[in-house]
Amino acid sequence: MATNIFIPEVFSDAVNEKLGTTLRFGSVAFDASSLCPEIATAGDIVHFPKIKRTANVESVVKGTALTPSVVDMSDSTATIKYVGSAFRIYDSEKAQIKGSVQDQIVQQVVDAMSKKIDSDLASSIDADVVYKSAVASATGITSAEIQTGMDNFGDSVDTASYAAIIINSRLRSDFMNMSEFVDTARTYQTSNNGIVINGVIGYYYGVPVIVTNNGTWDDTAKECKSYIVKRDALGYIFQKNISIEESRQALLLATDVVASSLYATKLIDDTGVVLLRKSIA
Repeated sequence: MATNIFIPEVFSDAVNEKLGTTLRFGSVAFDASSLCPEIATAGDIVHFPKIKRTANVESVVKGTALTPSVVDMSDSTATIKYVGSAFRIYDSEKAQIKGSVQDQIVQQVVDAMSKKIDSDLASSIDADVVYKSAVASATGITSAEIQTGMDNFGDSVDTASYAAIIINSRLRSDFMNMSEFVDTARTYQTSNNGIVINGVIGYYYGVPVIVTNNGTWDDTAKECKSYIVKRDALGYIFQKNISIEESRQALLLATDVVASSLYATKLIDDTGVVLLRKSIA
């Protein structure tokens, strides 16, 4: 009996662990599984509940009933995506698949999966986002344009309420030239901006700035897309974490290794993100 090239549990754990440090949009999204636990059992469509703000405060008058607000839980749906990555290993090469080579295969699977998941999260924002703010350049951004984008949130501007600002790599140098980003003499600025850790190049007024090319470039319009994301605005659900299985191809003297996952993404708070780009639909 042929032995497995990979131990499924170890491979899956390694992929899922690395995925947590590779995802960029995923790092600002939250696991919404508790909002719709039925996803774990069945279905091609998942329902993400969104509770509208309906609470009102009024003066109490003795003998006069308060006017009750009706809880309006609007429903939004997302299609569950089934994605996979496969590669073939011939018996003549099987003996070499160990140690660092296995690590490289894991990293390749992680890179492919994270690119797909991040792109889907960005597409979820593009489909439903309410706040859009125009910038002058297709491949540039200024501090003033970021500030204008933030103004869409009104007085809800506490630094702790922001998850991140996500930008394309073409805009990295613009941030490095912003005094608001690199001048540590400013009271709101932090040191070590420009030292990149897990895609975070620093902090803009205390908000993490994340660089990724997944979902931040419109290849048709040839322009960058930047996102100012509030906490708990973007959600994801895994119906099935990334898992692995092997299929023996006896006639080819080879083994196919397949990694797959089921997940859904959704912009749960459509007013919790600002999209900045030159072309605003």
